[in-house]
Amino acid sequence: MNPPPLAGFRVLDLTWNLPGPYTSFQLAALGAEVTKIEPPKGDPARHVPGLYEPLNRGKHVITLDLRDDGDRRCLEDLIRETDVVLEGFRPGVAERLGCGPEQVAALNPRAVYCSITAFGRSGERAPLPAHDLNVQALSGACHLARDASGRPHGMPLPLADLSASMAAVSSICAALLARERDGRGRALDVGMLDAILSWTVLWSRGVDFAGEVRRRTPRSGRGLVRRMVERLDRQRLHALPHYDLFRCRDGRWLALGIVDEDHFWGILCRELGLRGVGRWKMQTRLLAGPLLRPLIAARLLAADRASWLERLGRAGVPVTPVLTPEEALKDGPVRSRMVEPDGTHVRAPLPDARPPGWS
Repeated sequence: MNPPPLAGFRVLDLTWNLPGPYTSFQLAALGAEVTKIEPPKGDPARHVPGLYEPLNRGKHVITLDLRDDGDRRCLEDLIRETDVVLEGFRPGVAERLGCGPEQVAALNPRAVYCSITAFGRSGERAPLPAHDLNVQALSGACHLARDASGRPHGMPLPLADLSASMAAVSSICAALLARERDGRGRALDVGMLDAILSWTVLWSRGVDFAGEVRRRTPRSGRGLVRRMVERLDRQRLHALPHYDLFRCRDGRWLALGIVDEDHFWGILCRELGLRGVGRWKMQTRLLAGPLLRPLIAARLLAADRASWLERLGRAGVPVTPVLTPEEALKDGPVRSRMVEPDGTHVRAPLPDARPPGWS
């Protein structure tokens, strides 16, 4: 029996939730030896065993507090012996913890470093917090899934997370192959928005050879998505009251992307003027969802979308506008990422998983 293709390769996984763990899950399925580093409180996904257990089967799990000098030295020893370092911190955090791309390259020049973030490591949105629903909204995916009344919906699968994982896996494998030729490691920058845009634009409109978005959406595909989403909406796709799409006074929609982050919930309550509930933990919020969601919706209906995006964004809440695919392609931060290494703009968005100078 032949060994799997990545047998003998070691992966150090510093991620949690979904995009990173699904990436290392696929690498493990291809034969890589994966060591997952978790903080003392554990991966937040441990609270969802049905997600955590299948994603992390076959991985070695080590608990390290990267704010502790001794644990950071342990991490450095692991970096020296690995082939791939996978991280999903917001830009700047990995550097503060001693595991940024330049720090890893200094410890192990042959290591392939892969960063998976919502908006990539560069650009105007790079430091902003976001989850899958926020990125779906920006990409045009929620607009594509609108129902018969025109209400947008989140796709029934975490497409931003999964598309980024697929881009990361292919890029890591390509970087390992390139390393066999030149002996050099690589620093890969995978943005969830970059990845899902390469799907939504092709799915929604098609792109011709001039890079112009066609005006007509294929009716068969659009109808299929609508029927699927309408059925799932009846089942309440998003149980969390603060992880959903909301209509604003001007008729435009925004996406709130708060999952289990109690601090984001407290900030949201302060900004919306919701009294007495800002300290509620996630389980309480989940149980009180039928009460909380109408309260949130009513508050957001009191002002235009631009006002809420500015106010909530300034406060640090994960919030994004719901855009059409056409609007997504005209978005300034998106266009700043649609650039080839030589500085020319690409004609259609594709995952930017190449480091500067890739050849």
